[in-house]
Amino acid sequence: MSRPYKKWSKEEVVRTIKEMRRRGEPLNAGFVARHHPTVTYAARKYAGGWAAAVSAAGLDYEQFRRKCVWSRGKVIAQIKELHAAGEPLHVSRVERDYGGLVGAAAEHIGSWARAIEAAGLDYSTIRRQREWSRATILAEIRRTHKEGMPLATTAEVRRRYRTLHAASVRYFGSWAAAVKRAGLGRLLDR
Repeated sequence: MSRPYKKWSKEEVVRTIKEMRRRGEPLNAGFVARHHPTVTYAARKYAGGWAAAVSAAGLDYEQFRRKCVWSRGKVIAQIKELHAAGEPLHVSRVERDYGGLVGAAAEHIGSWARAIEAAGLDYSTIRRQREWSRATILAEIRRTHKEGMPLATTAEVRRRYRTLHAASVRYFGSWAAAVKRAGLGRLLDR
């Protein structure tokens, strides 16, 4: 269901929610964020948040809601508390460990980055995801290959170099095309 590179739209989000409901899966934001993060992301991007997406699917989100009812103040307080405790605040870690906090931040503040800033923190020092460009991708392919990264697209490459692989596909259309642009195409079949 949460296949990589799936083409999302509001209609696809709604169809996926209905399919999950038919299978009997929990539809609370925390469960979906942990087990179907791409659905959560697509709901935020195309439907205005998880609660809005569930409502668009013709369901009453209140019957699925778990834990606390969030507000702008509660989101900011939770971020400050986690920061004071030394917890990592990059979005993937928070989505995994703290249920609906990221979704609540998007709903009440607009995005996770804005929520971090509203809590008085510098998002650029917290974010974990790297800013990619064609040049940085090519340089990283060359650097990691020198360190022993195999060039053939394998499950190992996709797992160990997940963000590099995904950025390569996004910017160059495929991993092989990126490797060729890095000047290492002759080594692909070795």
